[in-house]
Amino acid sequence: MQLCRLVYFSKYNINTRGNDVTSDLKQILAISIRNNSDRGITGGLVFNRKFFVQALEGEHAVVTQTFARINSDPRHKDIVIAEMGSVSERLFGAWAMGYAGKTALFNKLCVEHGHAGEFDPKNMSGSDLTAFILALVTHEERFVSSQKISAA
Repeated sequence: MQLCRLVYFSKYNINTRGNDVTSDLKQILAISIRNNSDRGITGGLVFNRKFFVQALEGEHAVVTQTFARINSDPRHKDIVIAEMGSVSERLFGAWAMGYAGKTALFNKLCVEHGHAGEFDPKNMSGSDLTAFILALVTHEERFVSSQKISAA
């Protein structure tokens, strides 16, 4: 199995179906946890009500299929792949989908990454985004999923 990591960001398309932000986020997380657990995908999702920033890890073909579904989801627009490549181990192996929202830690990390004003993932490298996501989901107290996926 070829293990890969894909990191992307997108703008939240709030005008999709008249849903509110909370409904959309709950639906995305519930489906992600179920599907990722079934497919051996791990990852982390950060959402600040404007941007989604996500890392997905797993078998290359499965990650690619998952990203194709995300790419066709009308809640996402202006999707950009920040980084994709083979990796030797998972960074997000503890989470079928770890989640972090906009918190004090989010704001602190934004300052550390040079985003004291408005967070804009376009100004971060793929490796910086990966570290940003990992730091947030690792320290966030409201983990959505702590289901351990095989360390493959």
